[in-house]
Amino acid sequence: MSQTTILIADDQPLIRDGLAAILGMEEGYKVVATTGDGIATIEQVQLHRPQLVMMDIHMPKLDGLEATKRIKAEFPEIKVLILTSFEDEAYIWEAIRHGASGYLVKGVETKKILSTIQVCLDGGITYPLSIQPRLVQALRSSEAQEEKALEENLQPIETQPQDNKLSGLSVQERNILRNLKQGKSNQAIASDMFLTTGTVKNYLSAIYKKLNVSGRSETIAYLHENDL
Repeated sequence: MSQTTILIADDQPLIRDGLAAILGMEEGYKVVATTGDGIATIEQVQLHRPQLVMMDIHMPKLDGLEATKRIKAEFPEIKVLILTSFEDEAYIWEAIRHGASGYLVKGVETKKILSTIQVCLDGGITYPLSIQPRLVQALRSSEAQEEKALEENLQPIETQPQDNKLSGLSVQERNILRNLKQGKSNQAIASDMFLTTGTVKNYLSAIYKKLNVSGRSETIAYLHENDL
């Protein structure tokens, strides 16, 4: 039976050892490492490539939010579950914006820990009801951007000649390219489009392949030579 690999990051030994003990009693999980600060967490993630990171928000050297951003940028496939002592909606919202799959309040019963982990691994997001309006607004904003981009793309071919490679791109890919052409960084694009930096990076990799270009600079040059 394959096991889900997990890394636990918390600066309190009692918390990380307790979680490790709980998960160690479950057949489906394997704790590959425990860490006490953000820098060590990133190093251990690079070493072990776990499927899930349970990440404390407040840690020395590098806090959990920044560690989450860096991990998701480098390994977008890794799930991150934020550990918090209480429902701090500001921190949870920022964590979700940067790719976390939700949060877990420390000290909850084992059944809740396991069910939350499973939701995260299944691709779901756990969040306080208090931030639901922000999530809805972010979704609507993203949809509005896609609709606007679609309207801009629905121009007669005679008035807007387009390279065949560009015509094969999706609306989202076109939107990312418009931001890229403006000189925005991956992080700025992600913030504007309510995506994670890792997701933008994945989109760009796919775009480079479709356009047959080697990287960012060549893509920008290509966009200036061809109408988008």
